[in-house]
Amino acid sequence: MKKNLIHQPIFRLVVPPIYGVMMYMLILLLNNELGQLGYSVFTVEMVLCMVLAYLISEPLGFVTRIFQKRAGDDLRNTISISGLLIINLIIGSAIIFLAVYSYFFYYEGFIYEAIVIKMVVVYGISGLLFTMFFLSTHFLSVKNESELKKEDLKRQNLEHQLEIFNNEINPDLLFQSLETLISLVHFNQDKAEDFVDRLAVVYRYILENRRKELVTVRDEIGAAKNMMYLFQQRYPDQVRFELKNELKNAEKLMVPNALPTMLDCIVNNSIVSVHQPLTITIDGDGDEGYLVIQYTDSQKLSQNKYIKKRCKNVHNAFAFFSDRPVIEIKAYGNGYVKLPLLDVNDRI
Repeated sequence: MKKNLIHQPIFRLVVPPIYGVMMYMLILLLNNELGQLGYSVFTVEMVLCMVLAYLISEPLGFVTRIFQKRAGDDLRNTISISGLLIINLIIGSAIIFLAVYSYFFYYEGFIYEAIVIKMVVVYGISGLLFTMFFLSTHFLSVKNESELKKEDLKRQNLEHQLEIFNNEINPDLLFQSLETLISLVHFNQDKAEDFVDRLAVVYRYILENRRKELVTVRDEIGAAKNMMYLFQQRYPDQVRFELKNELKNAEKLMVPNALPTMLDCIVNNSIVSVHQPLTITIDGDGDEGYLVIQYTDSQKLSQNKYIKKRCKNVHNAFAFFSDRPVIEIKAYGNGYVKLPLLDVNDRI
């Protein structure tokens, strides 16, 4: 934890003189002698008040530091707070009494009991205020440090989830693609070879970008085209794919493999048939600051937990870089997924 404000050297040097002047004016006010400031600004009494401010601030600061070290987390208890207030009140009052008594006895030659009592009371109360100021800054510092720790833990969790997402290899896509490949080999070897090449490009893209934080929209759309080719071979004439404004935000940034992952989740979570084809449209400028995926809403009755998890991972990955969330909505028979477009400044 950082050093408390009242323990900072600058605070200890600069504040007591100002505090002493304020105490001097308060004492004049209590004695109805505030008009004396018009005749003399810098007096022996003012110097005395400034010296007393130093005399009370340093011992109280020392006691507070010792109490803080001994009490630790128990400083938040009512008993500990009351104990610190009482100890500082007694010590502060004792120091002021001895200092003021000595001044009048040795310098003035006689004792002004009323003034001594007033100064002891004023500085005793100021000692309580000093302690309360310390406690307020201490508790504020503890709260801020706790919030920073929470934010740091949240950040570390997001980093971990981002790493998991970037390193994730989709086994379902591989098995589904192998099944499609087996059927293609028997009927069209040229298409089978092209399919293998596209499948290799898809997984190469995943592996090459697994250590990158962000990639361009151009790269993501290229990966999405290869992904959609695989699905169109798997569902001939049942999956339709359209791309709009491909070059509009081509140099904007996205989380690697986010777009292909969302397409994979959409296809595998939808009922696809000849009678109910799936139409997917990617718009590079569909909404301000977003890349929009529009698709026919034909969701399966049974939800795959693995697909839902992968979709959630995309949300978490974008949350690491931007306050703008991934948006998923459904309306008028269509589903929409909006992926935030990021800038270079969003890099960590």
